[in-house]
Amino acid sequence: MKVLGIEFSGNSLHYVLVEEGGEDFQVLQSNRLVLAETRSRDALIAFQNAMQTLYNATAPDRVAIKEKPESGRMKAGAAALKMEGITLANAPCPVEFISGARINQCTASRGVLPKYFEPALRAAVVALG
Repeated sequence: MKVLGIEFSGNSLHYVLVEEGGEDFQVLQSNRLVLAETRSRDALIAFQNAMQTLYNATAPDRVAIKEKPESGRMKAGAAALKMEGITLANAPCPVEFISGARINQCTASRGVLPKYFEPALRAAVVALG
């Protein structure tokens, strides 16, 4: 099974594609997409096209998104909410939201990945389990 782990950070979407391999997993791909402007139709369409290309290229069986609160102290910003909406609307497979607490309990790590990919990696690994 392939899981695409996603974290929204500011105006960026960090993603890590992992594949289940017996008792372990392997990282197949990682990168980020950026939403250039939150109030530009062209920027939103460009982001949507990038998401469709990502989904077509990776063919995930599940998408795992690090959950962001919609209200309260650590609420998600406008860019994160718009990227999340586009991500959900275009998903070709089931989407699962993974809480920050579950991500923090996961100890999965791949030293070759930059640290800012860790939440997306852990979201994907939690969804594999």
